[in-house]
Amino acid sequence: MTLPFNPLARLRPFPSHFPSLACDSDTLIDTDVPSSPLPRTHFLSSHSTSSTPPPVIARSAFIPDSLVEHLMRNKRDSAITTKYLPDTAITNAEAAMHSFVTALVVATQCGDYAWKGGHTAVELGTSARGRRLGRKVVVSTALHNDFEDSQVAEVFFALEDDELVGRDLRLRQGGARFVVPSAEEKNHDAFRRAYDETLRQHAVYHLLPERRLPSLHELAHRPWTVDETISRLVAHLQTPLSSAHETPTQLLSSRSIRLSQPSSSILSLSFLLATHITSLTNELSALEALTADKGYIYTYQPPSIFARRLPAEVSVLLVFCALREVQLAAREAGALKLDKMRAFALSTHTSSLSSLFPLLSLQLPSHILSLHLSSLFPAPSHLYAPPPSLRGATLVIHNNSDAFGQNIESEESGGSLDGVVGCWGDAS
Repeated sequence: MTLPFNPLARLRPFPSHFPSLACDSDTLIDTDVPSSPLPRTHFLSSHSTSSTPPPVIARSAFIPDSLVEHLMRNKRDSAITTKYLPDTAITNAEAAMHSFVTALVVATQCGDYAWKGGHTAVELGTSARGRRLGRKVVVSTALHNDFEDSQVAEVFFALEDDELVGRDLRLRQGGARFVVPSAEEKNHDAFRRAYDETLRQHAVYHLLPERRLPSLHELAHRPWTVDETISRLVAHLQTPLSSAHETPTQLLSSRSIRLSQPSSSILSLSFLLATHITSLTNELSALEALTADKGYIYTYQPPSIFARRLPAEVSVLLVFCALREVQLAAREAGALKLDKMRAFALSTHTSSLSSLFPLLSLQLPSHILSLHLSSLFPAPSHLYAPPPSLRGATLVIHNNSDAFGQNIESEESGGSLDGVVGCWGDAS
């Protein structure tokens, strides 16, 4: 049986003039970073000789250039636990649209992330001249959907009493270049709510084939509970792709999920899946095009803080569904494939996440290893030590939370994975 593919899952080529993302993550390098204070302090100072290349921006074609520039340049210095605030630049819907704009950069890390009862880093040592050693990695800013509270993703993906009809921003403005409203305009609640709704309409127009979200009164099926959603997705993903009779897109078409208390929101699963597919395809397209022949090791840390309203298990399963859709799209004649991904390493730090790990290999081509992330950083040292078959590959790590603020420049090392990445490297 030939299954249809989702056009959103097609990998895309990148122009040859884009910066390379190739680096050998095994070999430690000399840096000019002193052994004290934390590396970020030095990298941001005038004493640093670090020459981090410009980032690669992997973005969806439907995101206007002006919005890409706005999202990349107008963040707050820090936005830990906060969303849109008066007099700030980025609205909640703009932050949700950041899922379709991912920056990737080759960075130098002077410590490997580790969990030792809290977020920390394992130092890589110093050179003979007393300077820190570093490891070259790719830092990707692919965002987790922000389910920390009810303000961002819960609103963006919600089904409501009225249908939401998709509409392209450019059609709304008569084909003119989209102009991002000013912070002053966004201060007005009614204006900001209407503007955020136009961004939702724009995403729906481009991501869903029917170009609309139904109203709650016209749902074709009863919403699944969170537990039902997990069990349905697990059952679907347990079926090998070679014997599957439907795609994830088909499974979730017209399906919805009712969040658990204290929320009563009902979210569109098809909209959520389309967002996961689009975000992952943007990121993987860049990695496939711009890493070296030795390939890359992709790591995935499920959301924690951003999983307060939608459990991390659902997000992991949607990523698996997106991987399956990428595989399906790669079957088309002339389609790009996941040729350079060498391994997918999943953090399985809880029993429920660990129970999902056996599903991973079923969503990947046979040449890609599925690994527990901890196996790349084995005890007792917890330093990066890939198996021999993966040596020379580029390690891809993530800074998943900077939609509203440049937390990578300000968050403390003990606060989160992103804090460790920021404090111990030059990506900031």
